[in-house]
Amino acid sequence: MSFQATHLKFALDVKDIVKAKDLTLYFSGTLYPDSRYLTKLDRKITHTRLEPKEIPNLSDDFVKGWQVHLWYDKLALPYLDLIGLGKKFDPNLDHKNFEVWTKVTAVKLIEDFYYWQHNPWVKILPYMQFTKNPHNKDINILKSWYNYFASFYALTPNFSDYTIQGKFMNIPGNLVNETQQNAEKILLDKAKSKKAQEIMGLVKKEFKKLI
Repeated sequence: MSFQATHLKFALDVKDIVKAKDLTLYFSGTLYPDSRYLTKLDRKITHTRLEPKEIPNLSDDFVKGWQVHLWYDKLALPYLDLIGLGKKFDPNLDHKNFEVWTKVTAVKLIEDFYYWQHNPWVKILPYMQFTKNPHNKDINILKSWYNYFASFYALTPNFSDYTIQGKFMNIPGNLVNETQQNAEKILLDKAKSKKAQEIMGLVKKEFKKLI
């Protein structure tokens, strides 16, 4: 999964394409899938994709935002792999492997830090609210998920704060630390950092073709 500032920027950029009208429901849906880190829902439950052409015809803007999130995850992964691992995407690669996970997630972190700095947050933050509980999980846990990110991205961007975010998401400390170290190396590599910032543009082109 990419980080939430990235998902929110993508959702903002494609909202007219998917015909989102209720932005509170839409951005709420965008944030929902990764709440599984707190609710402990299986990823197979929160990350089941519909065909892109179906998305504009959905009646529920929450589900539209949810699906936009899932398609960014899918379409961005080959580019993340290429930057983080230095090789083309392999669908058989174990992305739960420690080395693979930390290197690819480091690129996601660089990508997200860029959008934390450059998102037009005035167009996003007011809509980052809890609205629905599709799988009947603890409402207080879900509300804490939305409240956390609404507060986090309202802060002045600080790269080291991602370690705090990792702890909030219950990601093991060794994964957080290794990812942060890998990301700091990428920050020093201007070519790789630039490629990470260009992923969204490539994903948007692909997504538009699928709609």
